[in-house]
Amino acid sequence: MTPPSTTVAGTGHAVVVGGSMAGLLVARALTGHFDRVTVVERDLLPGGAEPRKGVPQGRQIHALLARGLQGLETMFPGFGRELEAAGAVPMRFPGDVLILGRAGWVDRRAPGWVALSATRPLIEATVLRRLRALSGVTVLDGYEATGLRAPDGGRHVHGVTLRRVHGSDGAHSAEASLVVDAALVVDASGRGSRAPAWLAELGHGSPDATTVDAGMAYAGRLYRMPDDAPTDWKGLMIFGDPVANPRTGYLFPVEGGRLMVGLMGAAGHHPPTDEEGFTAFMRGLRHPLLADTLASADPVSDIRSHRGTSNRRWHLHRMKSWPERFVVLGDAACAFDPVYGQGMTSAVIAAEALDQCLRIQRRSRPDGNLAGVARRFQRLLARRTGEPWRFATSEDLRYPTTTGGRRGLMMRAQHRYLGRLEAATTYDPAVADVYIRALGMLERPTVLLRPRMVAAAVRARRTTAESTPPARMPA
Repeated sequence: MTPPSTTVAGTGHAVVVGGSMAGLLVARALTGHFDRVTVVERDLLPGGAEPRKGVPQGRQIHALLARGLQGLETMFPGFGRELEAAGAVPMRFPGDVLILGRAGWVDRRAPGWVALSATRPLIEATVLRRLRALSGVTVLDGYEATGLRAPDGGRHVHGVTLRRVHGSDGAHSAEASLVVDAALVVDASGRGSRAPAWLAELGHGSPDATTVDAGMAYAGRLYRMPDDAPTDWKGLMIFGDPVANPRTGYLFPVEGGRLMVGLMGAAGHHPPTDEEGFTAFMRGLRHPLLADTLASADPVSDIRSHRGTSNRRWHLHRMKSWPERFVVLGDAACAFDPVYGQGMTSAVIAAEALDQCLRIQRRSRPDGNLAGVARRFQRLLARRTGEPWRFATSEDLRYPTTTGGRRGLMMRAQHRYLGRLEAATTYDPAVADVYIRALGMLERPTVLLRPRMVAAAVRARRTTAESTPPARMPA
């Protein structure tokens, strides 16, 4: 693919660095504000639903939370139907999913919400296909961004410099740099983002960062759906105990009549990638149901591992100066431990936030001037990612070996309260419904502090039904 023709900055061209979910979704949001949008991706993007090097977690189990699916449906009307037609499996949480939390099995009578279970490559390929169908969108794969173009002393970003790293045949290339002008540059290049270095090069200094690391590691594998697959439930989630047994296991159905298994472990309890060790780890979960279900299933993929799961937040909103017409989002700004499934939904929320900032700017400055937008967006993004950040880091700080944070008095009190609330979710469908909606990011976490929930936590009783998963029951 040939690079797009360059334009004079400010004439309606936006460039997005990074073609993963965050980059694709923000590109969709930008189509409502710019005549042309170019997505620059280092990988050569596959033609279908295939894993790729630039998404190392793509072979692991993924969860598209209810809030994320809602946002995707708004961005791409009919997205859910298209994904389901491609093989995604609808699942209602918790009606179709057995969830063993720290306090026991979550009551399945809760109405909850419906998710579409699919592999990450299928979700990403569906988004990419819909994006490419839009007028004015160019996806420039095989190129990497090497720097920002800011000729006025770093005050305004006017574009990016690119270098071709892959030819059309997949071979590496030493082609000279290209300069692509743009009215707005968005960095959505993930955990490997060079934004901190670019900001320093432009004279704005480097942002501070907070990292909270539970040392979580993944191992994933695909299985063929067994003939004797359960009919009373579709998915299974067995959460570990941070102190007694920090091992977690998920089992979701995905396209092609397959089951995706994800094993996760923290505090040094990492799932092995050899056959015997993988099975032994699975058998070491708090309940044998996952291992028993797969006893007659045939594996159809290798065991793949993934690390690099720390929570990391760059405090971009606190910087004393910031260049105009440059924004950072996705994992490049705030990355979460993926065990909680917040990443794709947070990418949706970030795209919506930038769309909101640009709409407000357009009303106040119809001439297209973007002065102040970048700074306002980084502050808004910090607020929007604040709640999922606090949730992920608070949960990871339950593990005694977690580094980068402190489990103070307030957090310990929060953990005790949530423990009582989780106990109530095992027998009270109304409490379970609110709790599940909060986990699906349909509600803010503050919903768990409503009087009805506090009363339920005060009255909560511990259950002893951990050994027997609940059957589906009418509400």
